[in-house]
Amino acid sequence: MALKDLVKAVIPHGICEYSIRRHDYMRLGVNMYQASRIALSPRQYQNLCEARLNLVPPTILSSLRTCVDAGANLGNWTQALLDLFQPERVIAIECEPRMVEPLKTRFGTFPRVSVVEAALSDSEGNVSFHQLRHPAGSSLLKPRADVVKQFAANSWDVIGTVEVRKTSYDQLIVGEDEVSILKLDIQGAEMSVLSNSQEGLRKTRCIIMEATFTPHYEDDSGFSELHQLMGDKGFGLYQLSAPYHRGVRALYADAIYVREDILQGLTPIS
Repeated sequence: MALKDLVKAVIPHGICEYSIRRHDYMRLGVNMYQASRIALSPRQYQNLCEARLNLVPPTILSSLRTCVDAGANLGNWTQALLDLFQPERVIAIECEPRMVEPLKTRFGTFPRVSVVEAALSDSEGNVSFHQLRHPAGSSLLKPRADVVKQFAANSWDVIGTVEVRKTSYDQLIVGEDEVSILKLDIQGAEMSVLSNSQEGLRKTRCIIMEATFTPHYEDDSGFSELHQLMGDKGFGLYQLSAPYHRGVRALYADAIYVREDILQGLTPIS
């Protein structure tokens, strides 16, 4: 194909993608000037979508107080949040030893970010933590042997266990008046955290969490159990991301839950 023909084919697509990104930013409450500028970066928009912030109601994003990044890993979710929005504070909590120091280094000069070295769980204390070869899969729960084939070769191997500090959600945010967004990616321990939270969840407006459709860890809870619990806690399902799969079955998706009183105040799209 001649260069000019290639350009003709690519440019309309590029303009279309730019327009989609710009419109999405404006839908989330970003002003027209800023949306026009940041929409030039496909990578920044990809970061927004990977953080699932594009699935959060604009009414939440428009006034962010404290946000919690539980299972912060290397801090990509926190970074995406800071790049586009203005939270008063971010608490990034992570216990995987291979991730904690890089996380502290990344946000050491960010006064609005506090890094907490602990596992979010049901209570205070110490607990054994299973380290997988791929750090993002490490968990308080032991991985199931039958799910190994669903992931990349060797990524699900347990390479050791380590004792870590654990804390409850209520204790983590005891000094906060409100949590605008709780991002929960703690590899199967979601039910333990949420079922043991009372005051913490009453302070929380929106939760982004990973929900599995097939068991990943021993004694973990799937989407149906978590969905029931969230309803009991006063939250409704707002959005669900496209499920992740590797050509066999749906493994998990990210679910966005919002307090029912906020959901009731949202206006349907005409």
